[in-house]
Amino acid sequence: MRRFAKTDKVGDLVRHAISNALMREMEEPRLRWVTVTEVQMSRDLAVARVFYSVLDSELPKKDAAALLQEISKKLRSYLGKNLHLKQAPELRFEFDEAQERARHIEDLIASIHKDDDAGPT
Repeated sequence: MRRFAKTDKVGDLVRHAISNALMREMEEPRLRWVTVTEVQMSRDLAVARVFYSVLDSELPKKDAAALLQEISKKLRSYLGKNLHLKQAPELRFEFDEAQERARHIEDLIASIHKDDDAGPT
């Protein structure tokens, strides 16, 4: 997919605004454990794909997804009031698997090193 400077800039603004809203504006305390990692905007700026991760293992991915979906209208309204866009984008939340993949790779590397340290049997 070809990237465009305007969509990148708007995506960064939306990411920052949603992060602020989750930390300061939303009344659900469990949302403070949700981190917005990236926002990809459609070319017409009508849709925002919001990638997120969950920092607390006590909040399962399914629960985080349900909470985000539940407050998506409030977030969209917040964006409309705080960002100077023609229209607030539709928000589509997607769990960012990058952190889990990185942790899995680190575990694999650690197990290889552990096997090397054990030496030949």
